[in-house]
Amino acid sequence: MSAAFFVAIGFLLGLPLTWAALYLGRRIGLLDIPKGIKVHRLPVPYTGGAAIAATLAISGIIFDLPPTILLGSFLIWVVGLVDDIRGLPPRLKLLLEVLPLIVGVSALGLEPLVLLAAVLAGVFLVNCFNVIDGLDGLAGGVALISLLALFFVTDRAVAASTGLLVGAIMAFLLFNLHPARLFLGDEGSLLLGYFMWILPLAILAKQPEARGVVFGALLWGFPLVNAVFVVVKRLIERRPLLIGDRGHLYDVLNQRLGLRSTLLVCWSVAGFSTVAAAAVIRGS
Repeated sequence: MSAAFFVAIGFLLGLPLTWAALYLGRRIGLLDIPKGIKVHRLPVPYTGGAAIAATLAISGIIFDLPPTILLGSFLIWVVGLVDDIRGLPPRLKLLLEVLPLIVGVSALGLEPLVLLAAVLAGVFLVNCFNVIDGLDGLAGGVALISLLALFFVTDRAVAASTGLLVGAIMAFLLFNLHPARLFLGDEGSLLLGYFMWILPLAILAKQPEARGVVFGALLWGFPLVNAVFVVVKRLIERRPLLIGDRGHLYDVLNQRLGLRSTLLVCWSVAGFSTVAAAAVIRGS
């Protein structure tokens, strides 16, 4: 079955589930209330991640995706949901992410030291993605663009999982582009970060050479660029690294260029990285 088939399944399944997540979020009060550093004006449901998680769970069972990877995705979604509802301290949140990442990687047959390195890298990368969910359409768009490079791999399970995820993201973006009616929430941004980490890792586990490492790194183009910008900026300003603010790269661009131009710049960085990643993996 082609990648387009799985994208279509993910979209057709994700569309009603995303609408249902929007409805339930409003109905039971799972709303992101404007306050502090948040720039939206009205309460918005943060249940978009639940729709993506449900889409992947249902389609994963139908198409027999690796159960440990799906279990890891569910666990990290739960961590994000708890953070959305109660607000976890940053260090505790990082600690709670370790178990889902271990569960997810356990199916890949890595040596213990390699597994440890993969989990530590996963904690860093998942949170690099988590923090870019600050503007309408940004995180979903970056994930969608970056994941396209995985359609060039020969691993059928990875390609199928990617197609289902891309379709689910497309359905979500219909509700998330400005003015957003639905947010990912931490549950969704952690979930997307998890899959952007675990899917390339599944390729790297089978092709553990330099090209595989470069391919995986290129998929993270914009989140890594933003992370470097934030770390350098906070070190210069002598500010805590784990405390949120509106000083991310996309915030600076948004203040100067406006939302549309900012999305174009950020998506372009992701697109350039995706093309480079595809060229690397095709070259192998």
